[in-house]
Amino acid sequence: MKEGKTKRIDELIGAALRQMGLEKPFLEQEVCRVWQEVVGQMIASRTASLRVADGKLFVTFTSAVVRNEILMVKEGLMRALNDRVGKHVISDIIIK
Repeated sequence: MKEGKTKRIDELIGAALRQMGLEKPFLEQEVCRVWQEVVGQMIASRTASLRVADGKLFVTFTSAVVRNEILMVKEGLMRALNDRVGKHVISDIIIK
């Protein structure tokens, strides 16, 4: 980094994560962390499990009604999650 040039802390952390090869795993965990904020308390309370692998979000619900509703809004939900973390992390949602 050149002296005299100030950078925001999030830029520095992002650069460090990229340099260590940890940006993708960090963003995948961030998607899981913001799940409740994006889908709301009602859907989050009916989420049994949530994990990300290879750009796919695997979600299991305790309610068939919620599962069907999420199937209908899957594309918009992917966009909302990616927008919330600021990068394209999720390419598909697999609902069980």
